[in-house]
Amino acid sequence: MEWYQTLFVLFGLFVLVLLTGLPVAFAFLLINVVGVMIVLGGPHALALLVPSAYDSVANFNLTSILFFILMGELLTRSGLASLSIEAVDKWIGRVPGRLSAVAVGGGTFFAALSGSAMASTAMLGSTLGAEMERRGYKPQMSVAPILAGASLDPLIPPSALAVLLAVLANVSVGKLLIAGAGPGFFLAALYMLYFVLRAKLQPALAPPYESPTATLTERILVLRHVLLLAGLIFIVTGLIFLGIATPTETAALGAAASAVLAAAYRRLTWNVLRESLRSTMATTALVLFIIVGSKTYSQLMAVTGATTGWVNWVVGLPVAPILTIFAFVVIVLILGCFIDAVSIMLITTPLFMPVVTFLGFDPLWFNLLILIGLELGGITPPFGLQLFVMKATMPHLSIGEIYNTVWPIVIMQFICILVFMAFPPLTYVLVNLVK
Repeated sequence: MEWYQTLFVLFGLFVLVLLTGLPVAFAFLLINVVGVMIVLGGPHALALLVPSAYDSVANFNLTSILFFILMGELLTRSGLASLSIEAVDKWIGRVPGRLSAVAVGGGTFFAALSGSAMASTAMLGSTLGAEMERRGYKPQMSVAPILAGASLDPLIPPSALAVLLAVLANVSVGKLLIAGAGPGFFLAALYMLYFVLRAKLQPALAPPYESPTATLTERILVLRHVLLLAGLIFIVTGLIFLGIATPTETAALGAAASAVLAAAYRRLTWNVLRESLRSTMATTALVLFIIVGSKTYSQLMAVTGATTGWVNWVVGLPVAPILTIFAFVVIVLILGCFIDAVSIMLITTPLFMPVVTFLGFDPLWFNLLILIGLELGGITPPFGLQLFVMKATMPHLSIGEIYNTVWPIVIMQFICILVFMAFPPLTYVLVNLVK
């Protein structure tokens, strides 16, 4: 069988299994089992999957995923993460589109605490959505900034998605986490500028209102909450940046500090702890299954010669290498319209990384572009998962109305991709400062 036939069969079987509704992790495992039996000759070949599965998850860096998830669960379920919204609200003055700016600022702060775009969307939608509508904000200035702020979670550390991508692509976890902060804050500033300017130019979309001016005392009181949460952010990100601790160590410290902080606020109930641990274990187990499936899938493609054939075909195309990178990013963006970020990583990483390595591009730079693309996939119609979470928090809006609000965000994120693609040194501005 030719390499392209093998690639088509493996990919086609995976898509067919996904259409049955089987979770992506188990879909990959099923394809791997069938593929190994066919390629390596019978049921006895299944014994080869055991050491492969063990080697794929025997990675100490994967522990950080568990702790990042636990940290986000504790902060979200205890309600501490919502304090960031209150703090941003007190400190943002009377600017045009004030609540839109609060949504972006709160989402940015929450991203540094949670790492879950869907959780951020739900939290921002439930806390700000109704208030925005009561003030007469149109969906372009209520739904859009909530989705924009929430979409920053995969980029701004701590990000479980960035850790998973780094492990699958075999790049430094710490460097990818730090590198993601650059485009994350770039987009946050771009969003803030866009919504403030649009509210000023089209005040009917976000009618101005007399908001009570927070006194200096009120701002200082809410600032103490911010300082505690900022201390948590420093534990998770600052210690990596200073070279004092590894991502795994900071993730563990962050989870422990989140529990202590929740207890100090008297919000660490048995129910919060039980549900946080239960959700963390379920998500972590699924992530480990995904990694096992992805690594075995990569090995299966290598054994069948599909990887070698694919690489030789791509590098033999009469196009500039940078256009190949651009095409890969576009593929991720297109896939993001239909499937979730984890599935995209599983499908594309085994295909893209050998080509990127052969062409001599820096894997860190390339995977940062992919991470931005994965972030964009959460809000692109028709199947962006954040869009459906937004629909759940604001059920009176049609899904079509929600779709129509996201296009400016999509354009700004695409601009971000182009900027970091055109100027690769931007990737290393923060990374090079890490000690």
